[in-house]
Amino acid sequence: MLGGGGGVLLLAVVAALVMKPSESREDSPDSRFSVADYRQDASRLTGNSYRLKARVENIESIGNDRLVAVSLPGNPQERLPLLVRSGSAGRVNLTRGDTFLFHVVCRNGKDEQGLDVKGVMVVEKVETE
Repeated sequence: MLGGGGGVLLLAVVAALVMKPSESREDSPDSRFSVADYRQDASRLTGNSYRLKARVENIESIGNDRLVAVSLPGNPQERLPLLVRSGSAGRVNLTRGDTFLFHVVCRNGKDEQGLDVKGVMVVEKVETE
């Protein structure tokens, strides 16, 4: 469950951004994603896994978790929100301006009002480039 204003921020950011599903878990890290596809229907991505090579643009704390805004190669103006649960980055120190390989899965959840949130990209693992 997300706490405070972070849940509202996550809901707003996730609703505004989109990813195109990859064909396999082993897609190349520089695969292109379509923001337009995600805006059409983020819920259809539920259960899909991706490897994203992305640059950290912003980091916000949500309790012990973090909401990380990243940009993908070839599309630096668009931001994709990733929920980084406590411990999922391992020993990797996420820093603004650096590029990492994020292993993410698209999940559904609930915001602080108990409303459904679909298409949340949750980080399972982070690797340095």
